[in-house]
Amino acid sequence: MSTRESRTYERSHPWINFQANLRRLGADVWRLLGEAESKCQQLAGVPLRPEVARELYKVYLAKGAFATTSIEGNTLTEEEVRAQLEGKLKLPKSREYLGIEVNNVLEACDEIDDDVVRGRPLELTPDRIKHFNKLVLQGLDVDEYTVPGEYRRHSVGVMLYRGAPAEDIEYLVDRLCDWLNGPDFRASDPNMVFAFAVFKAVLAHLYVAWIHPFGDGNGRTARLIEFQLLIQSGLVPLPAGQLLSNHYNQTRGRYYRELDVASRSGGNVVPFIAYAVEGFVDALREQVDYVRRQQLEVTWENHVHRQFRHKDTAASSRRKHLILDMPAEPISRNDLRSVSPRVAAAYAGKTEKTVTRDINALQEMGLLRELTGRRYIANRAIIRAFLRPQAQR
Repeated sequence: MSTRESRTYERSHPWINFQANLRRLGADVWRLLGEAESKCQQLAGVPLRPEVARELYKVYLAKGAFATTSIEGNTLTEEEVRAQLEGKLKLPKSREYLGIEVNNVLEACDEIDDDVVRGRPLELTPDRIKHFNKLVLQGLDVDEYTVPGEYRRHSVGVMLYRGAPAEDIEYLVDRLCDWLNGPDFRASDPNMVFAFAVFKAVLAHLYVAWIHPFGDGNGRTARLIEFQLLIQSGLVPLPAGQLLSNHYNQTRGRYYRELDVASRSGGNVVPFIAYAVEGFVDALREQVDYVRRQQLEVTWENHVHRQFRHKDTAASSRRKHLILDMPAEPISRNDLRSVSPRVAAAYAGKTEKTVTRDINALQEMGLLRELTGRRYIANRAIIRAFLRPQAQR
């Protein structure tokens, strides 16, 4: 008889056991997973104008890149990250590295997106994990012990947490990939496929954070893996794939506490999964609301255009542009003439009587409402009247 020689990590990191007792998940988590699946299906099936779809992608790509770099200490604002995405950010030399960090994540996300769209092989392998780490560290100054895309040979940690022993890194990453690609994450029940896709992504993130296989960039690498596993499932729309990173950043203190609790508990991953799913659903609700607002705006514009159909006079054109260009919030009468450049041009040389006639005409059409204090608001509420009424709590 022979016995397997024990490894150092089994004594130092016994919580890295490649097990997940999901029977301990509470009913609330399963309910939230059902809501998450429903909302992902809703987002995937929503028709949007091309420019709105592009904007949605940019908004959440910027949020994701901001989150995954901010949580590691990058000080760029979300607005600056958006500018970097659009190629408009100018940074002084002393802060250029911050832009490089963000750009690395943006390019990595674009690469993953392209791989998914083109149907390239996406099996999670040690080489692909190394590739992600190389992407997030390219062009950055790292310490003398760190080689981007190569396993570390020294001890590292975050705060009070120490990564797994360097001598076991290769074994642990190989075993992690085998576990994630194995039968534990293949749902026999079609109704469980979405839940298992989320479990796989979240646990991949957690285990990479526990193992800490690289000298730097472990968190960014873990979140890229999570992003890939979510969108390659085909069940999570591309913009929604960034939501977990944003959740971890917005709740950064709790994020680190949950990581710590999961290891100190001996590998009980249930609280971390519950924390991730709760944040995922909250973010999905916000994303659905964003899409709904875009759809309501399109419906409003279509309604306005229908109201002015076959009305080709200069006055009709001026009134249509005025109501379309009005902001969502109330505006004073004095500011009506300057809501947009084309409206200002249309009213140039016109008297206040013209403004009064236009206000009266738009009110008669039900498109404009007068509030107290000579303030006005576009009557977008009329669009909500087209929705099925719901009982109030």
